[in-house]
Amino acid sequence: GIEGISLEVCTCNIAATQLVKHGLFPCTPVHPTLTINIDMLEFTARLFVHLFPNEHAWASNLSGFL
Repeated sequence: GIEGISLEVCTCNIAATQLVKHGLFPCTPVHPTLTINIDMLEFTARLFVHLFPNEHAWASNLSGFL
């Protein structure tokens, strides 16, 4: 789902650092307009590492991730 969070940004506390502390990966370091859950990025990376042309890739990745 989509959810909004409020950040108080200043030169000593940039948005990217605050987002990473919330478990989100910012699309840009300065003015992020999109973030992705870090766990979802890890899941996708594992999927592409273990991907092979049959249905076991998804099941293997899911069990390894969980």
